[in-house]
Amino acid sequence: MKKRTGKGGWLVFAGLSSDMVLYFMALSIAASFFVGNAMDSVLGALGFGPLGNMIVLLAGFFIGLNVVDAIPFGRVPSALIIPAAIAVSFSILFLLALFKRMVRPT
Repeated sequence: MKKRTGKGGWLVFAGLSSDMVLYFMALSIAASFFVGNAMDSVLGALGFGPLGNMIVLLAGFFIGLNVVDAIPFGRVPSALIIPAAIAVSFSILFLLALFKRMVRPT
């Protein structure tokens, strides 16, 4: 099976120009800030603050892009690459909040 990954991964951005990649990054940062702010309201004390949630969501999103990029070609439809990466970012935020709750003294 043919893999989606190139020499350094990130084949998701292979067809985009450099200004489109920067636009995508700026849009990802802005969206993660607003979602991180909303998740701060939802999680409350279990969260990491608006900027902490933003950093966790943004890092989880790019980790999710790399994970989806490592899956053999054809397993994940092209229309589901971004939603799968978003699901990975929310899963990481959930696991970190759960871990924070477990190690927190009662």
